[in-house]
Amino acid sequence: MKKWIPRLAVSLIVLIPSFTTANVLESFTITTQNVYVREFTESSIQLKSDTNSYFIKIEPHRTGKVIFSLSGIGYASTAKFSNLRFGVKITGYRHEEVVYPTYSFDDVNKDILIEEHMLIFERIHGSIPVWFNEQIDSINLEFSNSLGVNISQYLGIKDLKIVPVIDISANPQVLPCQQNHVMIGIDGSSSIDKNERTLIGDHLLEFVRKSSFTQDSHQLCIVEFGSDIVSVVESTDKRVLIEAFQKYKRDKNDKSKFTSWTNWSVAFDEAIARKPDVFIFITDGWSNWSDNRSSSFSAQYESLLSKSNQLKANGTRLLFVTSDIDLQSNSTTILYEFLNGGQSQELQDDMLSNDAKLSDVDLITMKGFSKMSEINFSSILECQQEDRDIANNEDHCDTTIEILEINPGN
Repeated sequence: MKKWIPRLAVSLIVLIPSFTTANVLESFTITTQNVYVREFTESSIQLKSDTNSYFIKIEPHRTGKVIFSLSGIGYASTAKFSNLRFGVKITGYRHEEVVYPTYSFDDVNKDILIEEHMLIFERIHGSIPVWFNEQIDSINLEFSNSLGVNISQYLGIKDLKIVPVIDISANPQVLPCQQNHVMIGIDGSSSIDKNERTLIGDHLLEFVRKSSFTQDSHQLCIVEFGSDIVSVVESTDKRVLIEAFQKYKRDKNDKSKFTSWTNWSVAFDEAIARKPDVFIFITDGWSNWSDNRSSSFSAQYESLLSKSNQLKANGTRLLFVTSDIDLQSNSTTILYEFLNGGQSQELQDDMLSNDAKLSDVDLITMKGFSKMSEINFSSILECQQEDRDIANNEDHCDTTIEILEINPGN
């Protein structure tokens, strides 16, 4: 993609005199230039402009973190344009100091670029979560297009809200020889292609084949998550487990309701109910389904953060394994807030190796699950003789391995 070169540069000083105030949201004052409100709800606003650049100012009425999603940005014209791209620069202010937001992308929006704090894209698939990690007084959004043409442009700002600052619970430590219950949540969404299904399935098959569950008395629960639960398989027979993973590899996702959505909440709820010692969460996309309807990640943020804190309060250690999420993030990934905050330990794909110990790792990030085979999940279950001696007085039960499938979605 070519470097962003806007044909028309507009100074914010020039824009200010022509502001129009639209008091359509209870918690915010919205001020606009060259744009008008098409429709709105209590937390979303649909805007339209017939010029090549336009401006929005958002001022919150109370304290807290401001979060929202960008969606539905495009244009309507009888003319055909090639290489037309859109740009939006979002700037926050706190006591006249500049504060830039966090943008989070996943697999479906991985082609979006950030240049000098401006997002550059041809289109937005779904929505892009945007949030500020500290309280702000106002937010400026400046929009333009790469050709500088006056066309009918439209956009949506969804789930604009002020959320209280929620304390992040510490991620519990893995205790040697005491991980009796390990749960793995696997994304089965349509954004995961056949090759990625094979990479994930093959590695988990290898994990099951090589791990000595009966010897170490571990319970393993494997969840395929999507919009809802499909089936549960419980077995101590590795042949049953192998067949379940082979089925995961063979399955194809179409674009039906059941395969086009990702619901983190159902996987989190299952982990909360089962209280595993370790929850390994594998995904390539933000949650976009909740409460039986489509829902942006920004709308689910508070609920998911609360559930991750509840998991950790239960003594469950979280390990996220992600593909194409926040790889081009402009700042600290929002994923840290679900794990161990600023103390989160991250392994990127170029840092992975088969001898990497995962007991202190919170997040593993990679592209296209390309380095899946280099994740040594067995290191979580390893129990050295000196560690075994310490835990020697603990009772152990026979292995129970269960596979729980959740309807795959995107």
